[in-house]
Amino acid sequence: MQVQVVAPEHVYQLWEIVGPFFEAAAKEGVGDCTAEQLKLQLVSGANTLLVAIKDGQIKGAAAMSLVNLPNHRVATIAAAGGRGITDKAVLAQVVTWAKQQGATKIRAWAKDAQARLYRQKLGLNTATHVVEKLI
Repeated sequence: MQVQVVAPEHVYQLWEIVGPFFEAAAKEGVGDCTAEQLKLQLVSGANTLLVAIKDGQIKGAAAMSLVNLPNHRVATIAAAGGRGITDKAVLAQVVTWAKQQGATKIRAWAKDAQARLYRQKLGLNTATHVVEKLI
């Protein structure tokens, strides 16, 4: 599978294909936005769309953001979905892209089951727990 970056101006053209990946991720994920809101973040450049392509077809997609913290530039997977998206070779390509953007860490928000999958399939470790309450 080959990972490619999609320029913001092409997100609308691919949304019929990648939108369902993000809709499924939004139902299962811990993100604070809907798939439609994520689309606007991708179009505006606040997040970057990466697609996993095999045999000329998009098999998965991820939305990533980059943020500068005092000690690290962090690439965060905002949402991801599709077949093979948790493949080590796919993650290696994502890590290469993140490093090219200056990232020193890669991070993903995950519920317990997702965190186990990320740990088992990709070698990501739980760094912290986030708790919250609506106020």
